[in-house]
Amino acid sequence: MIKFAWIVYGKMLSEQLSIMNLSSILKSKGIDTVLIYSNKKRDILNKVKAVKPDIIAYSLMYGSHWKYVDISKEIREKYPHIYQVAGGPYTTFYPQSIDELSLDAIAIGEADISLVNFIEGFQGGSPSIEHARGFHFRMNGGIKRGELQNLQDELDELPFPDRKIFYDQDPFLKNQEFKCFLSGRGCPFPCTYCFNHKFNDMYKGKGKIMRKKSVDYFVEEIKETKESYGLQFAIFEDDIFVMKKDWLEEFARKFKQKIGIPYICYVRADIVDEDRLKLLKESGCHIVRMAIETGNEVLRNTILKRNMKDATIIAASDLIHKYGMKLSVSNMIGLPTETLDALEDTLSLNIRCRPDHPTAQFFMPYPDMELSKIAVKTGHFTEERLKEIPKNTWRYTPLLFDKKTKRVMEKTQKIFSLVVRYPHIKKYTKLFFLLPDQLLYLISIVTKIAIVVNYFPPTKVTFMQKLRGLRRFFSFYG
Repeated sequence: MIKFAWIVYGKMLSEQLSIMNLSSILKSKGIDTVLIYSNKKRDILNKVKAVKPDIIAYSLMYGSHWKYVDISKEIREKYPHIYQVAGGPYTTFYPQSIDELSLDAIAIGEADISLVNFIEGFQGGSPSIEHARGFHFRMNGGIKRGELQNLQDELDELPFPDRKIFYDQDPFLKNQEFKCFLSGRGCPFPCTYCFNHKFNDMYKGKGKIMRKKSVDYFVEEIKETKESYGLQFAIFEDDIFVMKKDWLEEFARKFKQKIGIPYICYVRADIVDEDRLKLLKESGCHIVRMAIETGNEVLRNTILKRNMKDATIIAASDLIHKYGMKLSVSNMIGLPTETLDALEDTLSLNIRCRPDHPTAQFFMPYPDMELSKIAVKTGHFTEERLKEIPKNTWRYTPLLFDKKTKRVMEKTQKIFSLVVRYPHIKKYTKLFFLLPDQLLYLISIVTKIAIVVNYFPPTKVTFMQKLRGLRRFFSFYG
């Protein structure tokens, strides 16, 4: 029997749904999987030695992949017989990844079907050619490029995520008052900074881009998680939770009856209306998260392709406040062609929207995204600088700006949440700018913690669990 192991390097703030989903699929097909999970490279290598897997897999985003480079190379040196494969947005949109890590194969796109076929075709220490769909892999000194596997259209046919694989090794995640869920997959909008537009182009004619679990299936998934592990509130990670109004109507009724806990979800301002917000409120929605991205309409609609006016964003924010739900907004700083005037527009629009939880991260030009290509064309980025993209999107911009613009952007980002949440502080901006960057970064972290304390739904959490959460937060963003 094939021994298959996931490696996750670094303790997490929340579950990694991609691994949990794929692990449950593999187990449903009789393929046993284990998780090798630690903050320490030595521990991971010792566990690899103990487990003796035939295949090691990584699920990666660009930027977070850097710390896996040394691990994969050391595994290759010590255990050359172990087959190493990676998947996720990193490999899908950056096929050079097969050489950047010491990989034998990379998964392209969703792997619900292709990973099972890949493992079932694994013979003599390598996959057979007929099972190459959805993967690129090394073969005879070159790279064999497999065709893209069709999408899994019916999500109800998949087993519930394998939460046990993480919770057995990480009591913090198991005991966390919230758990994360996905009710569906896909986003039809062409936002240039997101991988979805590229994903949609890839999968034309290969299945349904927009897919949703049935309400009964989704509610049962949440119910089982609540009964098995405890659940005080849920976070629904869908890009746009409220897309299908008829689905939302059924969900609102059944979730309230069978689950009855607060939840957090994502919306898009131009899909927010009175009917949807009533359903969210009645069913227990506590926090609505919405992307503003930039307060400058030209940037938002020509560069980002958001096709959304300021008035639409303001109206959606006012409606969310009207129905008594808390509002969380996200923004990006350091966009290609962004000016300091545009940055001021972002501050002003956010202040007008009165969010309970405002955030602003630096734009990261991930490979193959349309906005990354725009950044190259406008002279704000070069492909050679890809190696400078950090995992942490809160510290600095990797784009090229003049010295003054870069300085103001990076310092503004550090006090963004504080100024938007407490606008009267804005008049002290110049004083904040005199502080060293490291102190400003610390202020931004403390601000995040202070805001979140009064932002999440009220829960019963032990002091030790809070302490563990704080420690993990600082280790993640430190």
